[in-house]
Amino acid sequence: MLRPLCAPLLAIAFAATASAATLSLSSDKTTYNVGETVTLSVFADDEGASTYAIYGRLLYSGALVDNGTRSQIAMVGPSGSWPKYLLEEADSGSATGTYSDAFNQAAANAQSPTNLPGLLSTVTLIASAVGVVEIVWDTTVPHKLSFFALTDAPGTSFTIVPEPATALLLGLGLVALAVSHTRGVHR
Repeated sequence: MLRPLCAPLLAIAFAATASAATLSLSSDKTTYNVGETVTLSVFADDEGASTYAIYGRLLYSGALVDNGTRSQIAMVGPSGSWPKYLLEEADSGSATGTYSDAFNQAAANAQSPTNLPGLLSTVTLIASAVGVVEIVWDTTVPHKLSFFALTDAPGTSFTIVPEPATALLLGLGLVALAVSHTRGVHR
């Protein structure tokens, strides 16, 4: 009895998820040298849904990157451009507590933008220390991701390596240390 009902229910569930709003976050490269600018791009598709406001905050380690710039494309709907609000940022200098708002807009009434799908915002960071940086959306209240009923989305990651000159000096220092140790052993 349940088997005949499963296929239609699965088809409805798949159709509902297939037409859901989407956000994708990507960095312009996968590996950066210390001191380089990291450019994060947020691409969005509202899939025809309507809403009054959109908001999204990115979280990452302030021990590995410093905040740069933030910009957002104004949503344009039947009633005109949505007002854009301040994109806040904070840098704790530690593994937690560092963020950048990626978008923050509201419309006078619920509407669907006419300029999506496309680029919604760009956030730049400065690579400041060696390591792997994980970028995630804030999903906690009061800064919870809100984009046309979407409340969670995939993040991205990238690796920061020492700049080539620093790596070369470190390598030469290790070679010199090994040579001096070898000479000391043979005397």
